[in-house]
Amino acid sequence: MLALRCDGTSPEVSLLAQGGDSRLSGFWRPLRYFSLARVVVAGVLLVYPRLMRTAFGIGSGVDGATFVAAAIGYMIAAIVMLLISRPGRFRLETLVFMQVTVDLTALAILIYAGRGVSDGLAVLLLLPNAGAAILIGQRSALFFAALSSIGLMLIAVSQWLRGEATELAIAQAGLIGAALLVMVLIVGRLAAMLSAQERLAARRGQDLLNQLSVTQAVISELHDGVLVLGDRGEVRAINRSARVMLAAVEGDDALPGLPSLWSALQRPVSLDPSPSLIVSPDSNGESDDMRPMSAGRVVTFSVLPGANQPERLLRARQLDLPAGGRDTVVVVEDLGRLERRAQQLKLASMGRLSASIAHEIRNPLAAIRHANGLLSERLDGPAQQRLAGIVEDNCVRINRIIEDVLSISRRGSAAPEPIAAAAFLSRVIAEYVLQSGADPARVECRIESDRPIWFDAGNLRQIILNLLGNALRHSSLAPGAVRITWSRESGASTLSVSDDGPGVPQSVREHLFEPFLTTEARGTGLGLHLTRELCNANAARIRYLPAGDNPPVRSQFIIEPALPPAGHDR
Repeated sequence: MLALRCDGTSPEVSLLAQGGDSRLSGFWRPLRYFSLARVVVAGVLLVYPRLMRTAFGIGSGVDGATFVAAAIGYMIAAIVMLLISRPGRFRLETLVFMQVTVDLTALAILIYAGRGVSDGLAVLLLLPNAGAAILIGQRSALFFAALSSIGLMLIAVSQWLRGEATELAIAQAGLIGAALLVMVLIVGRLAAMLSAQERLAARRGQDLLNQLSVTQAVISELHDGVLVLGDRGEVRAINRSARVMLAAVEGDDALPGLPSLWSALQRPVSLDPSPSLIVSPDSNGESDDMRPMSAGRVVTFSVLPGANQPERLLRARQLDLPAGGRDTVVVVEDLGRLERRAQQLKLASMGRLSASIAHEIRNPLAAIRHANGLLSERLDGPAQQRLAGIVEDNCVRINRIIEDVLSISRRGSAAPEPIAAAAFLSRVIAEYVLQSGADPARVECRIESDRPIWFDAGNLRQIILNLLGNALRHSSLAPGAVRITWSRESGASTLSVSDDGPGVPQSVREHLFEPFLTTEARGTGLGLHLTRELCNANAARIRYLPAGDNPPVRSQFIIEPALPPAGHDR
């Protein structure tokens, strides 16, 4: 569920990942705690002589002036260390060395000015040594523990030589020193283990961030909607497709379809339709949309986006979560899109089947046409010649349909190249006029731009022939009735084929480029479909502009070629 949240990553995870940059980068907060504890200890030491004298009657053997001066100096140093214990001013290791050095020096003076090892102040050495073991590692901490032990032994021996302590004080100093070394070893080992765990957690955190980023990118680009709902139907996470399906307005967080979805999920299971399979066959009888829907509960519901918008039928699948999960994960699918996908796959299968059938028809058709040609040579009567002509005309028509079907099925990848517009268009027009026997005066070619046409030459030739044939069939016999124009306006180059005919009826404009759509009794309905497919193969656009929108009154097909690659002339 966290992978669906596209508003940023978790702050805790980010900090954890940043902590993996250095082994010590996570110890700034413990350093602050140790610095604060040092201030507290210094404050207690300021009142220590008076407290000991009034509470326990201990006061002999204490150099009060030295003790108080050392305590005041320690307090000042502790406050300064607390203020500078922040990232950016000093390296953490440097601060720790400074603080431990100050601690050991101040505590040695205080122990010496007090009653020595027997006064109990030696236990305060645990704080700086433990801090060193945690913050800068076991090896450096052992060095400070050894210095502490040596300092205690020197203080004890000095007091014994002056007769202020017995041999027991020396033994106590040795035991305390040994305890410091053991404590440093144990604490250092534990700190090293915790540091290793922190680095491991930081690496895992970074891996988690990477995984979340990948998951977010994948889910956000899914055609299916994915959303997470709370126990009251509130949205906890949602991807872009689900927001579009539930009819959210662009830039608005409102989801008008959410109540319908939540209501459908709350209905009893027996009332919910449960389609188990969406069948969308392709060439192998399978498709991406043929997937079982048995994992989780399936419901269907409808959404009315708003005024003047059609109702949208959706299907939601509630995923099964492990026991204890309170949220609901729902996958939403647009049944209209699935139906369109199924229709596209069916059309693709039919296209391949049609191409196969057309290829098989081609050979017997050629034989029929050849036999009819031979037979017509021996026929003398006008009626018989007319019948032979009918056979020939229909053979030509069938052959034309076969050629169109095979052209669509054989369309491969295009190889765009710069084409000189004037020479190319003149050559194609002359070729069509020669083959069709049309009057050359009816076709006018205008070159209003010196830019080359960036297109596959073979594809462009087929497009011009298709559009030119349609224009000549529906135009008048006047000179210049059909006009082919290559122009450049507002930085964009366009190739248009226009005529002075009545244009395409309003009733068929919406389906103009669909296959097998024709308004002509002898047409195949594949010419414009093939033209659009060839334009798509060259990353070009084709559109139809009715006569009323283009004064003077001429309807036209406009082709917008793709821009040439960088470094080529535009």
